[in-house]
Amino acid sequence: MSRIRILAALAALCLIPGCALMALTLEKPDVSLVGVELGPTTLLEQHLKLTLKVSNPNTRDITVDGMSFRVEVGDRELIHGLSNKTIVLPRLAEVRIPVETSVSLAGVLKELPNLLGGKLGYRLRGEVITRDFGRLPFDRKGELGAAKAKRS
Repeated sequence: MSRIRILAALAALCLIPGCALMALTLEKPDVSLVGVELGPTTLLEQHLKLTLKVSNPNTRDITVDGMSFRVEVGDRELIHGLSNKTIVLPRLAEVRIPVETSVSLAGVLKELPNLLGGKLGYRLRGEVITRDFGRLPFDRKGELGAAKAKRS
């Protein structure tokens, strides 16, 4: 009986490098901000619905169990958010994910002159939390124009 346990443990140890090798050959998903909708405003915060586009450049599906992200404007974090929705990123495809979040009105008011002046540069950073490959970080810079934000 102890030989069977030893053989099972050795077999499991042999599988670990194979899983690690699969994760090394995996290309990270690309995440970008493609939409911002303004929601209700309270005294202290503005509710937002962000749309994130997640692209899978791999030849295999990736099961995503969640995401964490933050949007920085200048050197300040303006928005942070989480998503616990499980989705499957199809191979060689992209999925749009709506995420509800909020931002401090004080932070918005500080950036309002920049936004009204045209385009607002931002940095989107975070992690895609996968079922099989762990946490995959992402980091993207972009610009938001006043025309991209719409009220719902």
